[in-house]
Amino acid sequence: MAARTSISPGLGITIGLLGAISLGLFVVTIILYGDNIEYSKKLEDAETNNRDYIREVDKADPAIQTDLNAAKRQGVSLVNYLSDSLDKTYQRVTGNGSDRLEELSTKTESVAGASTGSLLGVIRSLESRIASLEREKADAEAARLAAQTNLQREADRVQALQTQQDETVARLQSRIDDLESDTEEYRDGFQSIEQQFAAELNSERREREQLEEQLRTQIRGLQQEKLLLEDQVSALQQQGRGEQLKPKEEFALIDGTVANTNPSQNEVFISIGRRQNVILGMTFAIYDDETQIRPDAEGNYPQGKAAVEVVNVGETSSRCRVLFERTGNPVVPGDVIANAAYDPNKVYKFLVAGNFDTNGDGRRTPGEQSEITALVEEWGGTTTDELEGDVDFVVLGEPPVLPPQPNINSPIEIVEMYIRKENELNRYNDLLDKAHRTSIPVLNENRLYTLIGRVRSRTR
Repeated sequence: MAARTSISPGLGITIGLLGAISLGLFVVTIILYGDNIEYSKKLEDAETNNRDYIREVDKADPAIQTDLNAAKRQGVSLVNYLSDSLDKTYQRVTGNGSDRLEELSTKTESVAGASTGSLLGVIRSLESRIASLEREKADAEAARLAAQTNLQREADRVQALQTQQDETVARLQSRIDDLESDTEEYRDGFQSIEQQFAAELNSERREREQLEEQLRTQIRGLQQEKLLLEDQVSALQQQGRGEQLKPKEEFALIDGTVANTNPSQNEVFISIGRRQNVILGMTFAIYDDETQIRPDAEGNYPQGKAAVEVVNVGETSSRCRVLFERTGNPVVPGDVIANAAYDPNKVYKFLVAGNFDTNGDGRRTPGEQSEITALVEEWGGTTTDELEGDVDFVVLGEPPVLPPQPNINSPIEIVEMYIRKENELNRYNDLLDKAHRTSIPVLNENRLYTLIGRVRSRTR
């Protein structure tokens, strides 16, 4: 009994202690379980918040791992590191660290290429453009400096020319003053000479009037002699059974003489003027005497010792310029002048036919025949198309060129042209034959130029 009694209290205490411990453990378990539930809730909330900043899949990104390591080295969180880096990036890009992508897009939308490419590429492109513009600016500046230098040189040259011109004008003005003074002296002298010439002219006019009266008397006598000679010619023509008496060659008759010369001015004065129907531009050949104006065996006329052109027409004399003069045989007073298209005492009649080369281009054409006709008529002669008894000269150019004879199948226009050319050639040959048979002088273009003293144009 005693043993059973002594064990029971210890067991009770043990059981009591165990119960207390179990109860404590239960309470602790309940408390820990509640805390665990609270911690699990917080952990879940933390994981939810953490996913807002980073996902599990993002943690495997090498770039994020690099940023995470950099953040650990700086002792800051990844978010803080990224936010600070972003602020610094925008501070460098836009100048404001609080800007973000929307502000960046707004501020760069006017930059060409910023919306489609990288800003660094745009910057490099702009830097390249700036460098190119800088080079262009440098080149332009160098060109400006060169132009400015050239401008200064040109200004200096113009100034030098202006100075030279002023000096030249001053010299010319001085020369003009001297010339004006000399002119006054010459004018006084000329007035005196003019009065002297006027007196001499009046004396010569009276002598000329007397000479004209004498010549009229001689002309009347010659006209009477002419009538007698015409009767004799008529009688001789009948005796010669149709053979014509060869008349005196009128082309050998002179038109006037050289009255005076002025070698220093290359001028001569001839004895015919306005009263003899001399006009400006008329030319004359000059010979020692009229016997030289004779054709040779081939019908060619000798060229004169000189040729002159009228440049001033007086009442009874004219001033001429020398077109050419043979060396060693100068023009002297008393030389005779001749122009086949002109005669102071009668009007010559010419017949002009053939092809001519009046412009000296080496091509003879029918169209240039009109220039020969105009030359004759301008100098007082007349022209005709028919070889009549009163024709004085026949001027023949080269014969018309006859084209190849057309065949039977040729167009009518070609046939008509050939017939026309053939008729022209037949007329040309007929004129030449009739002129020879009637002893009418025949002149070709060269002979005509020789007799009128015209200098032929050189062939180009």
